[in-house]
This record gives sequence, C-alpha cells and structure tokens, in this order.
Amino acid sequence: MTKLAQLRRDAAQYLDTALSVHYDIERPKDDPSLLAVYAFHSRDARYVLVKRAELWAAEHHEYLYLYSMERLTREAAELCWKRMLEDGRPRVRPHAQHMYTYLTAVILYEQAEPEALEAIRRLKQRREFKLSLHGWMESRIAAVDITTAALTTNRAGKALKKDFGRLAASAITKCKERREQT
Repeated sequence: MTKLAQLRRDAAQYLDTALSVHYDIERPKDDPSLLAVYAFHSRDARYVLVKRAELWAAEHHEYLYLYSMERLTREAAELCWKRMLEDGRPRVRPHAQHMYTYLTAVILYEQAEPEALEAIRRLKQRREFKLSLHGWMESRIAAVDITTAALTTNRAGKALKKDFGRLAASAITKCKERREQT
C-alpha cells in the first residue's frame, strides 16, 4: 500500500469517527469504493401547552455517501453521483412536515483528471414537492484531494466548503502528522 493510499484510508477513518457522532451508519458491501452511507434525521416542533396541540413541525434529513478512490475520472464521478441518486431518491419521503432532504456524495481521491472536477462542478439535481409545501430534495457532491485538502463541489455543495472542508483538512493534516511521527 502506497503512502497516499494509507493517508486516504486514515483520513476516511478519521471522517468516519467524526461523522459517527451525529449520523447513523450503513456499510454497503456491493461497491468497494463506497465506504459508508451516513443518515441524519432531525425534527423540530412547537407546541401549545401539550404535545397534541402542535403549532408547526419541520423534518430535516441528510444522506451522505462517502467514496474513496485512487484516481478520480469523469466516469467514476458520474457513477458515484448516479449511485447516490439511485439509492437516495427512494429514501426521500415528502409530506406536510418535510422541509428538506440533502443527498450528499463525498469522494476522497489521490489524483483527478481535470474533466472529472469540471464534471463535478456541473452536476445538479433539485426537486421540489408540491411547490415546496412538502419540502425539497437537493443533491450535492464534493471531491476532496487528500494531498492538498482542496475541495471541489457543485453549486449546491458550496455550503459544504466551510464546515466539511475544515473537517476534511483537519483529518488530512492530523493523518499526515501521525504518519510523520511514526
């Protein structure tokens, strides 16, 4: 195993540990590049005196698909996107209290073709349910270069740059420091 492959594996384990605090984890066996699917569910509500007298409620969901690969090609990026959508769309359950569901793909890679990064920037899918009265679904994708911690996202994924970018950079930095110490 090369040093970069070890760094990618260690960074994925660091991210797994950090995400497992807030997310439920599934580990699919059918795709070696898909490390895990993380699910987050939240429900906010306001009541008057008793819970039966509910004023409003809003549900929020996110499904994050963590991929890891040595070389990111355009075909691989599109395959990750397609797999995320095929698995994620049936998980979206719109109803009157549903606010949003995010489907997010994160790809850790060692090297990438420029066409792959350009393809990632152009990917998009958003769906509104009953004129947004039953919420919406937004699909995001981010590719993380483990050598530089650079984050490439689609337009919807720009919100990931701040928090997830910081988490990924921290994971990569700590894993590099740990490697240098040994």
